[in-house]
Amino acid sequence: MNKNILFIMLDQLRFDALGHLKTFPVKTPNIDALAASGTSFDNAYCSNPVCVPARASIMTGVNSYEHGVYYNDQSWPENMETFADKLAKNCYYTTLIGKTHFFPKNRSAGFQKAVLPESHAYYLEKRGLGKKPKRTEASVSNLDSLNLAYPIEPTNVPLEHYRPIYYTDKAIKELELIAQGRECHDEGDEPFLMKLSYLLPHTPCNPPEPYFSMYGKDDIPAPNATKNELEHFSTQMKKFHAIWDQMDEERLLKNRAQYFGCVTLIDDMIGRVIQKLKDLNIYDNTLIILTSDHGDHLCDHHLQQKGSFYECSAKIPLIFSGPGIPKGKVVHENVSHIDLFPTIMEYCQLSMPKLRDPSGKFIYPDTYESDNMSLMPYFSSDEPVNPERIIISENAMQGQRFMLKKGDVKINCYINKDGKNEFDYYNVKDDPNEQNNMGKSFSVDDLEPDMKEQYEKILEQTKKLESGHYYFQNKVRPMFT
Repeated sequence: MNKNILFIMLDQLRFDALGHLKTFPVKTPNIDALAASGTSFDNAYCSNPVCVPARASIMTGVNSYEHGVYYNDQSWPENMETFADKLAKNCYYTTLIGKTHFFPKNRSAGFQKAVLPESHAYYLEKRGLGKKPKRTEASVSNLDSLNLAYPIEPTNVPLEHYRPIYYTDKAIKELELIAQGRECHDEGDEPFLMKLSYLLPHTPCNPPEPYFSMYGKDDIPAPNATKNELEHFSTQMKKFHAIWDQMDEERLLKNRAQYFGCVTLIDDMIGRVIQKLKDLNIYDNTLIILTSDHGDHLCDHHLQQKGSFYECSAKIPLIFSGPGIPKGKVVHENVSHIDLFPTIMEYCQLSMPKLRDPSGKFIYPDTYESDNMSLMPYFSSDEPVNPERIIISENAMQGQRFMLKKGDVKINCYINKDGKNEFDYYNVKDDPNEQNNMGKSFSVDDLEPDMKEQYEKILEQTKKLESGHYYFQNKVRPMFT
């Protein structure tokens, strides 16, 4: 019988911000237990280190250059089919709790029921607790918005009414209703998909106590940043760095500690939801997937939030735990957000597992060719599945740029309007902190044939988008500005 799916989505969680990885002294016992009971991918990358385009790729299984979404205020194409659409058409009850970041925001994207952030705002108003300040995207001209994103005091919303607790309560109630009304246990044939989408640890990181003061700035290792690396920034990265160069260093370092308080808070909420699955006797029949839309620089490389292809920004946690998933396994090959769609389809027996090309790439029998592949072979094989695969991540906030990663080699390509394109070149095995950028002497002719083919494919595809426009902060702007 098909299994239930609990898809846990976090916002801006770094790949290494988990206790069992021992990079930071952060407590995440529930996520650590998920990793121990399942399979982790330690080289998983987002398709775009910005919220809306990343979520578009997660839901649809294609990269930005295929679906055309690059910005947070940019509408998804109407014909974008999601894995929730597919499951809803095949006997699954689909429900979403929390942040969607679909755009326009009222799109259902295949979910039959949703509890959205607006419901929490109404919940607070009814209790006289007021509205949370509206988030704004950071910009060089808006220092106030940056200061708003890095508060020095905890929120005035009591812990029991704080948004993650509200979402968790709603998720638990929804699970109770589902278990009462559907045959979703071991022998049942009425499975569900629940996407539980938390907004944390995205800024502002000002949770209620005890989480706000749980970690001190001196408890957290110093940022991975050297003055020398600024000399090797591309033109686009210099513009990006200028956004954060105005900020007070003391405040940013405090935010690092507050960030991990948010991580522990979310871990506690995840523990509550998993316990409810067990109490309802549906845990053993439920696949749990945990990931994040992208990471967070947290002062590494003199940057904040997301948007670059540094590991802290573009690499994401990805954990599978549940029926048929090996326990305690770690996969080291490069994989992508876009692989979630075909993986879910194959896991739910909604696609044919033998339809793969010689490289192991999954082939849809009824849709167009894409860069994605099912991750199912990684669960069953002890041998490398697709070591020569090229992973793509894209961004356009300071101009068009994209990452090509093959094995341990990461090449970031900056497409400039003057035609003088720039490159970063890192070997992340030899240089895990990405401080030795060998891109200054690199050119497109130095790309390996398969990487050059992918480079040209992206440029060819995005030529169709260059004349387009998008909305950002209520203004119409041209693409790839």
